[in-house]
Order: sequence, then C-alpha cells, then structure tokens
Amino acid sequence: MGIFSKTNKKSKLGNGTTVISNGTVIKGGIDTEGSVFIDGKFEGVIVAATSVVIGKSGEVLGEIRTKTLSVNGLADGVFDVKDINILSSGKVIGKLQYEDMIIEHNGTFEGKSKKKNSTLTSKYNIISHTPKEQIEK
Repeated sequence: MGIFSKTNKKSKLGNGTTVISNGTVIKGGIDTEGSVFIDGKFEGVIVAATSVVIGKSGEVLGEIRTKTLSVNGLADGVFDVKDINILSSGKVIGKLQYEDMIIEHNGTFEGKSKKKNSTLTSKYNIISHTPKEQIEK
C-alpha cells in the first residue's frame, strides 16, 4: 500500500504529536487522535484526544477540547477539558469547564469556570447586599 492509498487504515506507528513551532501562525482547525504542542500562534478550534500543551511562547485564541491541557503561554477562549495545568508563566482567559485544575504560583486564570459534575451551589445571592442593613443587624 502506497502513501497515497485510498484505504483509510490507521497507521501502525500510533498517534503522534502535531507541533506548531515558534514563528508559525496557523488559523483553522485541528482534530487529532494524538496530542498537540504549540509554541507558535494558533487561532481556531483544537480537538485532541490526548493533550494540548501550550509552550512559553505559544498563544491560542479559540476553542480547545481535550483530556489534558497544559498552559505555559497564553490561552484565550473556551475550554472543555478533563485536566488543566496552568504553569507558572501560563495565562488562561475565558470560559473553562474541567474536572481537575492545578494553578502553579504566578499562573493566571481570569474568566468563568465550572467544575464538571459539581454539586456545589452558592447562597450568596439570597443575602442582603446593602452595607447599612448588614451593620444595623
């Protein structure tokens, strides 16, 4: 079978890593059964079965759906992940759904997050928020 065969069999080499190196800019979409490493700039949607790693010089603007997301650069957008690791120079901005999250010292998350399958609910909205009423009680 040649490299341009019309058959659609999976490679025996397994699922590899898609690399976007520093100095590379890509706009579009990535859908892979492997993982993605970004040290360049990417704008669009990434769906990766295994993981997405954003290196120190990496920037992603868009949507990421994967099992594990590790951010050492910038991720700005919408994220649906099982595990997220925001490393010490990592910045995540946007909307995040996750099961487990780790933010290292100096790592940054700004946005809205929701832990999947969480049963916690806030009761903040049922209290009075007027300072005068709180002081007089």
